[in-house]
Amino acid sequence: MDSLPALYLLPLLPLLGFTALMVLPRLFPGKSGGWLATGMVGAAFVVAVIRYLNQGAAPAHEVLWAWLPNMALNANLSVGFWLDQLSALMALIITGVGFLIHLYSISYMGHDPKFTRFFAFLNFFVAMMLILVLADSYPLMFVGWEGVGMASYLLIGFWFNGRNSEASDAQVRAASDAEAVSNSNAARKAFIMNRIGDLGFMLGMFLLFKLYGTLSIPELAERVEGAQVAQAGIELACLFLLVGAVGKSGQLPLTTWLPDAMAGPTPVSALIHAATMVTAGVYLVARSHFLYDLAPNASLWVAWVGGLTALYGALSALNQSDIKKILAYSTVSQLGYMFLAVGLHAYSAGVFHLLTHAFFKALLFLAAGAVIHALHEEQDVRKMGGLHKFMPFTHIVSVAGVLAIAGIPIWSGFFSKDAILASAYEQSLPLYLIGLGVALLTAFYMGRWYFLVWRGAYRGHGHPHEADTLTKIPLGVLAALATLAGFLNIPKFLPFGSHAFDDYIGRAIPLHAHEIPASTEWMLTVLAVLAGVIGLGWAFLAHRRSALATGPLGELSRNSLYLDALYDNVVSAPSRAIAGGLDTLDRGTDGALSGIARNASGPGGLFTLWQSGFVRAYAVSMLLGTAAIIGYWAVKTIGSGA
Repeated sequence: MDSLPALYLLPLLPLLGFTALMVLPRLFPGKSGGWLATGMVGAAFVVAVIRYLNQGAAPAHEVLWAWLPNMALNANLSVGFWLDQLSALMALIITGVGFLIHLYSISYMGHDPKFTRFFAFLNFFVAMMLILVLADSYPLMFVGWEGVGMASYLLIGFWFNGRNSEASDAQVRAASDAEAVSNSNAARKAFIMNRIGDLGFMLGMFLLFKLYGTLSIPELAERVEGAQVAQAGIELACLFLLVGAVGKSGQLPLTTWLPDAMAGPTPVSALIHAATMVTAGVYLVARSHFLYDLAPNASLWVAWVGGLTALYGALSALNQSDIKKILAYSTVSQLGYMFLAVGLHAYSAGVFHLLTHAFFKALLFLAAGAVIHALHEEQDVRKMGGLHKFMPFTHIVSVAGVLAIAGIPIWSGFFSKDAILASAYEQSLPLYLIGLGVALLTAFYMGRWYFLVWRGAYRGHGHPHEADTLTKIPLGVLAALATLAGFLNIPKFLPFGSHAFDDYIGRAIPLHAHEIPASTEWMLTVLAVLAGVIGLGWAFLAHRRSALATGPLGELSRNSLYLDALYDNVVSAPSRAIAGGLDTLDRGTDGALSGIARNASGPGGLFTLWQSGFVRAYAVSMLLGTAAIIGYWAVKTIGSGA
């Protein structure tokens, strides 16, 4: 074990890349900064692979230094990293998918004037995300948690001044200014809504420390087993942690920031808002499994929040017109599946879907980015169509992504989604029915996405072209992973069933096995596949009739179930009214005080005549004053003598 690379190298390598690019940007002309950042993440991926291949039976715990020692409470908190099967898997996803997206970005962002800064921010994000998943304590996890939040803010608002702010054409410049306002608002919205979640995370940490006297994750896992703690305390702590998870993963009710986050460059959407950061909430619940196993009510909240969010995201995606917004609401929905699974203590199924989703959703976002580039920044799917003739390679990989998310055998989404639905069927029929309905809706809106973008006649005005080689490499690798990753966890009732993934992740998180008869599993699998096939067929028929999501449901979906409007009317509008009233009162008070000040300034102005700032004037004043005093006493003395 001593010969293995240290765990701190995982976050340190991208952090060094961030520092070099921010402090010495002039040393990296052209695209060299992008290659440096990509190399740093690639090196971190190599470290992650080495540590993964050399994992022992026991988790690896490397302490760097003592932090916040508290001898009185016997709670020395250290800065250290904890590597077990769960954190090793997350490190592989972050660095592996992150490397591919960095590589893609070298081409995608190649003409951006802030190219080097973009890669610095990407490296910073990867470093913070690795700290989050490797942390051996909740406070250190919170450091990474806040770090990825800051990186998300910087990258969502990366085009805070628009992409054409210096264009000579007035119309183009005006559109760029409008885009700048939208991007800045999206970044602020994400930042503020995540702070609400962060408050829940902090309250959860405070309560856990009060209950158990430690925030070290390994120590906490040991103390929880035999501790005599009130059930209400554990439930409340888990609910607080759920608030944090909801904020970071864009779940109801803190979900509206995630679709707006698509204002950032497409690689940001793929890396942060699909494959990694937004899964941090799922990771938090899975990492805290020893707490949620003792909190059945909080766990049920997790499951229902996930189920309802999955339904909300699917309904909202039905009639969107932005190529990235459809995928964004899809991400909200798929994250809901993961929450549903971990809430039902089906941790392996939830984490497995996290893995497959990272592959097929990153693939779909990057394919969407290639389309946007090919159409000169056009994002409206109603102005696309027939692109399979112009972009055959991107079309093929997009098909793989669509089939994976629709849950069609043999693609990866089929295996991971089927495991979640089976767990839901065993424990909660209402949640199972929601999950099955969401599977049908998912296949429909992704079929709609596919047919509007790739089939039919081209409805745009540009000249589409295929992506370059540097863009194709990540797309090809992700397409292969989206197709084959499901075979890591083949259900045992199927031929060649292995449950290899369950066996691996079960060494870090206890598996809550639910025995389902093989005949029932076959029935559930057939129903899940039928949902996917019917959804895609529905999209195909609707596309042929040009009737994709119309009527009241279409309007409801287009407005995202009016959740943003609800928040605006219930929270934002009253807040603005109160702020406006206070502003008026403040201005009135200022006016009254200014009037008093002006009335007092008249007499006061006489005294300013004495304050000229000239030493000679002060000397004359002193002389005259002295003479006046002497004269007064002289007159008084003479008068008294007479």
